[in-house]
Amino acid sequence: MTSAQIFSELRVALKAGHFRDLSYLEKNIYKNAFRNGYKLAKKHNKKNIYYIRAKQIRKKKDTSFNKPHKGMIDSLINKVCIRLEVPKDQVLGKCRKGHLIQARTLIHNVLREKYNMSLPMIGHYFNQDHTTVLNSVQMKQDKRRFWKDNETIWKDFQSLLND
Repeated sequence: MTSAQIFSELRVALKAGHFRDLSYLEKNIYKNAFRNGYKLAKKHNKKNIYYIRAKQIRKKKDTSFNKPHKGMIDSLINKVCIRLEVPKDQVLGKCRKGHLIQARTLIHNVLREKYNMSLPMIGHYFNQDHTTVLNSVQMKQDKRRFWKDNETIWKDFQSLLND
């Protein structure tokens, strides 16, 4: 940015309503502060810019960069259904019984933390709104309902994360 562009931006900024009642001296203080602040920021940003070539960035297949495919999600759901002894079709359904909600909550949290899936993506898989998934994630964070301190769901959660 040239000095002419800086001053044009400054003129526009000083025409804003909250600068109208300033004296000539106060306007000069703002002008100098803006100019010096801009120069310092420009100098600081030059030091911290690093250019990375595209070849330097490599994605590993086993990291969370990859989205989990349908088979991985189905495998996770099957593991949870076996552990908690609930039928898979009911876990994927709309039923609001406690043991089914617990299974869904466990799956939501594992998908969120292990695979870093977005809330809408998880909700889409379960035919749910993203706010429902958000509620499951917040339930774990706040240690509410199924996620209280001495519950067995924590052990299941840790073992599923490590699988």
